[in-house]
Amino acid sequence: MDDRPIRVLLVDDDEDDYVMTRDLLAECADRTRFELEWVSTYHEALKAITRGDYDVSLLDYRLGERTGLDLLREALARGARGPMILLTGQGDHEVDLEAMRAGATDYLVKGQVDAPLLERAIRYAIERSKVDRLRNTMVAFASHELRTPITAVRGYAETILLQEADQLSSLEVDMLGSIIQAANHLTRTIDGFLDLSRADAGRPIELVLETFDLRGLVEEAVEIQRMDARRCTFETHYDESVGTLRGDRYKLLLVLTNLLSNADKYWPGGGTVHVRVTREHDSLHFVVIDQGIGIPLEALRSLFTPFYRVRAAGAADVRGTGLGLCLSKHLVEAHGGRIWIDSHPGRGTTVHFTIPT
Repeated sequence: MDDRPIRVLLVDDDEDDYVMTRDLLAECADRTRFELEWVSTYHEALKAITRGDYDVSLLDYRLGERTGLDLLREALARGARGPMILLTGQGDHEVDLEAMRAGATDYLVKGQVDAPLLERAIRYAIERSKVDRLRNTMVAFASHELRTPITAVRGYAETILLQEADQLSSLEVDMLGSIIQAANHLTRTIDGFLDLSRADAGRPIELVLETFDLRGLVEEAVEIQRMDARRCTFETHYDESVGTLRGDRYKLLLVLTNLLSNADKYWPGGGTVHVRVTREHDSLHFVVIDQGIGIPLEALRSLFTPFYRVRAAGAADVRGTGLGLCLSKHLVEAHGGRIWIDSHPGRGTTVHFTIPT
């Protein structure tokens, strides 16, 4: 930070909490200068945060009929970029996790906060915000630099296929088709990283909605994975009532290819991966079933954490980034659905996700 004071916004409907926060920050004056402003209502806070005048915002969890989480999400959706710390009256692991998923930089329990802890949390939030902005800039830059050669490769392959088709052997046609499909898959993967970066920053994932044939989507995902499969084959099963779906076809295709890729990678002996789609009330239920190495019980809670890799027998040589399931969760939830996993070590894994119709 430079010599100017750190501007802090406190959002709290209790004046006693304002006085307590003011006094705690005053204790840090010999080390750090803080400039505290206080607003007590949800709507005042939303305006103040989205103006972007503050280095960090402290949000009380209880704000009348609304919550600090509601405020956090709405502010981020409106483009707020400053770091935000959620304050609550008592520790709650679920609120902690929800706050992190919603985009909070940190989570503090009021009764446990002293001056050094509050100062450290504010400094950490500001520095993490800087790192996150730099990372997002780098992700966007790298994605752009990768997209250009991938587009060129796909364009050359398509040009040869269209203009020289009568002079190509069937093998060459198949190889060019595989190049085009692989380039499309890489483009989807890049878009997935950008979506994950947006979600990690608390920004909503943008969906391009269209109505499409559901079987066509699943069969395309299976065909993409067949090109890359090392051990497995794939079978699809559908309810007769499965027809069309309205959603972001591009992003749901990425979800399915991620799940099929995992099934193939984590089944050393290989076998048939089953993909089932059924209609249940007002949702479509997708299931991907394998009989691979399975997942230890203690790992199930962490599977949707970014960069998490399963440490289990048979998984040591599996390559990957640990981002596929995390991204899939964000994409499914952006559609209003949910995703979950049933697994037993040595007996395989079943991944479920639902998409509202």
